[in-house]
Amino acid sequence: MKPQLEVTIRQRLKQFYLSGIGKTLSVRLKQAQEDDPGYGEFLSLLLEDEANQRSDNRRRRLYRNARLPFEKGIEDFDFSFQPSIKKKDILELATGIFVDRKANVLLIGQPGTGKTHLAVALALETLGRGGTVLFTTVWEMINQLQQSKADYSYRRKITTYLKPDLLILDELGYRSMAETTVEDFFEIVSGRYEKGSIIITSNRNIQDWDKVFIDKTLTAAILDRLMHHCHPIIIKGESYRFQHRRPAADNN
Repeated sequence: MKPQLEVTIRQRLKQFYLSGIGKTLSVRLKQAQEDDPGYGEFLSLLLEDEANQRSDNRRRRLYRNARLPFEKGIEDFDFSFQPSIKKKDILELATGIFVDRKANVLLIGQPGTGKTHLAVALALETLGRGGTVLFTTVWEMINQLQQSKADYSYRRKITTYLKPDLLILDELGYRSMAETTVEDFFEIVSGRYEKGSIIITSNRNIQDWDKVFIDKTLTAAILDRLMHHCHPIIIKGESYRFQHRRPAADNN
């Protein structure tokens, strides 16, 4: 193929957003000269290149938009250290059945017991199946919602947290919420009820959540929606971080 013709084709491919074909065009043209495939086979190879490129782009976009703090899978979790967690229950959740059913997961335990690790692991499984995920701490979400009221983007920001297939709210319970922030939290839980899954990690038992939300009526309303379709997992073990720090302390 004449160089100028290839340049023209590349310009057309760029114009039509066919970057996958553009990346492999030179290689495919050389293969065509060597192997002399039919027109149909040649076109099929180019379309496959484009499909693969779009799939890779979507995967990168999904992982980037998920905002995971790290990437650790179920295979990285030490179930022997936390015998209160039944591995078969986590593996069942990893199939994505709770996301398909718009159900929720509560991971409750003391700091350092692996709650966030398990939440991220389930997020990775969801992303691997092409689902959408958003990870945030509870207070990051609350702050974002509070700030959005100042520039009248509140409803748009709410949509950010309602849209993903799976929303992970990390670190519930470290601080109590004022009345307005409880209302924001309820807005998210209510908006996602039977429409999208939530994973919540918390260092407080469910019966103590009225100390987080303060308003007993809203606490009841939040729990009613969260618990209707829910898989609570209570972790009773020690902190990984404390366990790893203890040998050094013992040597002093």
